Amino acid sequence: MPVDASHPNQLTLEIKDLALDGTGLAQHDGKLVFVSGALPDETATVRITGQGRGKLHAEISELKCSSQDRRDPICILAGKCGGCSLLHWQDEAQSQWKQQQLQNTLRRVGRLECVVDPIRSTEAVLGYRNRAIIPVQQRDDALKAGFFQRGSHHVVNMNHCPVLDRKLDALIQPLKADLQDSGWPIYNEDTQKGLLRQLVLRAGVSSGELLLGVVVREDQFKPADELAELWMQRWPELVGVVLNVQPKPGNTLLGPKERLLAGRPWLMESFAGRRFQIGLGTFFQVHHQQAESLVDALRSELQLQSGEVLVDAYCGVGTLGLPLIQDGVRLIGIEQSRESIERAQCNALLNGLENTDFHAGAVERRLQEFLPFTDVLLLDPPRKGLDPRVCEAIREQPPARMAYVSCNPATLARDLALLCADQRFKLKKVVPFDFFPQTTHIEAMAILTSSAAQP
Repeated sequence: MPVDASHPNQLTLEIKDLALDGTGLAQHDGKLVFVSGALPDETATVRITGQGRGKLHAEISELKCSSQDRRDPICILAGKCGGCSLLHWQDEAQSQWKQQQLQNTLRRVGRLECVVDPIRSTEAVLGYRNRAIIPVQQRDDALKAGFFQRGSHHVVNMNHCPVLDRKLDALIQPLKADLQDSGWPIYNEDTQKGLLRQLVLRAGVSSGELLLGVVVREDQFKPADELAELWMQRWPELVGVVLNVQPKPGNTLLGPKERLLAGRPWLMESFAGRRFQIGLGTFFQVHHQQAESLVDALRSELQLQSGEVLVDAYCGVGTLGLPLIQDGVRLIGIEQSRESIERAQCNALLNGLENTDFHAGAVERRLQEFLPFTDVLLLDPPRKGLDPRVCEAIREQPPARMAYVSCNPATLARDLALLCADQRFKLKKVVPFDFFPQTTHIEAMAILTSSAAQP
């Protein structure tokens, strides 16, 4: 691609793809060029803003040829806030890119030739997030609250967010005003002084209940209880306000200590035919509608029968496992977080489900205890995927049927390749779900069957 002789730091490039952070990808002189705001099939004159080993960073100076799928983003903070990266791309184009990205990753990383099923899209492409963690900063003598600018710890101040549940979105502006007026000392990441670090907002999509968390460095602000009572009176749907103490510097969002300021420390939610209590730090899928679609797909594929044992590894509070079981099916859940296990036990009792056992501990240590009598295995690991010890244990004592739910195509591809090596398992299908519209994130469900169980 040509270099503008009058502007030597400018290039005209053809955008071929997207990077995982949503920036456009091009090439120049054997180097990858990451172009902020660019889309596939576009041609742009770009200005080089930085460089690293084998790569350049650039921004658009002039869009020469625009994608037919480009649109005007509905958010005034698009391109600044790091929360969404694809608001300027049509929803259908986003979904199709995610499906192709998953397919490419399975082939490139896992050497797997399975054909990915059509992506399960959603009409709820805005207003779907039922949880938000919103950092706060003090700047120019004013409180700023919003999401971080991409690649930085600089808060982009916001009053509204189009992907948040509308009930949560309505809280942002009045909460900012109350906190500004309260004089609550704002935490400074550089000096490690101040108290208030971030807000945590949760909504029960089916119940309509709201839960509010305030994360602080130390519990030293006396008016906190008064603010909590004010918020409870103002918003009838708010069922609780929780103070979370996180004293350590760094990126750890929530601390181990909580104090209830008002109401109760959990909200009630109905999900996939079950009722759940959800606390401030409870892991729960942020897209309610799509998560229920995932449960429906798991039910259809796994076909659990009376007398079978389902082991739910990385079970959390029982989000996926509890809706899957029926009369005669035994559920065993494994989760490292003891707090999540206690809440999973509570959720099982809440739904009158007695044939359940939940065990606290690392999956790589506990899973092999249960594999000898496991009929169906459900895996829902964090982004880093499975520990190699988990893959080896599964290969040595393979369950008849297995589902792997993943939020990271690269680790999914790596783990599926290990599990399917030597044809130990057959990869029946992989189905992508668009859980996070307006971002590049991809959720996927893989269904496997043991070769030993094949007729």
